[in-house]
Amino acid sequence: MTRVYGRGKVGERVVTNAPRNRGRNTSVLGALSIDGLIASMTVIGSTNKTIFEVYIEQILVPQLWPGAIVLMDNLSIHGRAKN
Repeated sequence: MTRVYGRGKVGERVVTNAPRNRGRNTSVLGALSIDGLIASMTVIGSTNKTIFEVYIEQILVPQLWPGAIVLMDNLSIHGRAKN
């Protein structure tokens, strides 16, 4: 979002402000079906395995129907620790 070029007086440097990340991160977890968004959860801060498991158990599973298929990528929080 920072400008690469600017106009200024000849021989003078162009100085401006650039937006920065302010505040805490917000993570959004969601599931889509053919009919649209079926389960979403917002978390202030980052998501870890515990939060992801809560999302699966309490938010996503109650919204699923018989025969529904869940696809996930290989993000580290999607797996459990190997025993």
